[in-house]
Amino acid sequence: MDNNNDNEWFDDYFEGNNNTDNIDKDTRPQKNTTRHIRWGAIAILVLIILLIALLVFLIAVFKDDIKDDMNKNTSDVPAGAQTGITTTPPTTDTTDPARSDTTTTTTEPEPPKPPYPVEADIEVIDGVTYINGILIVNKTYGLPEWFDPGVDPVAQAKLEEMYAAAAQDGLTLWTASGYRTYEEQRTLYEDYAAVDGYDAADTYSARPGHSEHETGLTFDVNDPSSTFDGTPEAQWLEQHCAEYGFIIRYPKGKEDITGFMYESWHVRYVGEEVAKVVMENGICLEEYFGITSVYSESE
Repeated sequence: MDNNNDNEWFDDYFEGNNNTDNIDKDTRPQKNTTRHIRWGAIAILVLIILLIALLVFLIAVFKDDIKDDMNKNTSDVPAGAQTGITTTPPTTDTTDPARSDTTTTTTEPEPPKPPYPVEADIEVIDGVTYINGILIVNKTYGLPEWFDPGVDPVAQAKLEEMYAAAAQDGLTLWTASGYRTYEEQRTLYEDYAAVDGYDAADTYSARPGHSEHETGLTFDVNDPSSTFDGTPEAQWLEQHCAEYGFIIRYPKGKEDITGFMYESWHVRYVGEEVAKVVMENGICLEEYFGITSVYSESE
């Protein structure tokens, strides 16, 4: 009996040891798995920290570029949108009587009006026409045969002042032709007509009583011919004559309005205020006053 008990105890002892070993063997993989999970979590955390550090580094490096892009995007937004203010263009609602619906059209601002033609106050004194106080002579407005004012002293003084200014710029200007009487103009015109015919003469020479030279306010500078066109003196004259109250009386491209050919040498005194408007806008005196220059059929 004792031997049997001893054998049972011996078997239980070794079976118990074997069970213990089996339990250890079963639990070892679980311990290893827990250890792997713990290291994986640490690795992920380290990776996240590295990514955050990299992001901070990139922001520090490219912060100026990011700021520029933000400013650019902000500048592209209309001013009203940046401040939260919404602006809309002015609109005018118009209803078409033939339709039941209403259309909306945008009202465009009117373009600025040119400073010409001016409101012309025409006054005729003893057969001499003045518009806003300026003596006017062309193919429409003539002078009486008795009119003989001589050279205007103010115009002469301004002319000499202009010549002096040109001399300071190294150019020489002089008067080739100035004041003419009615009879002198008649003789000159008839001489031209005898050579070229009246129709041709009318394009470059005025009939007596219609020449600006009879006003005492007009001068032909240097060479009264087309050879003067484009010379340094002609260019200076066109650029600076208004400063002294003169205009190029018969400008290029205005032949159909003035009735005369382009004369780069022919200057007329009208005062600095009028001269500035005429020359800066590239117009002629007829356009400034809104008048015509056409001979009447009776002349």
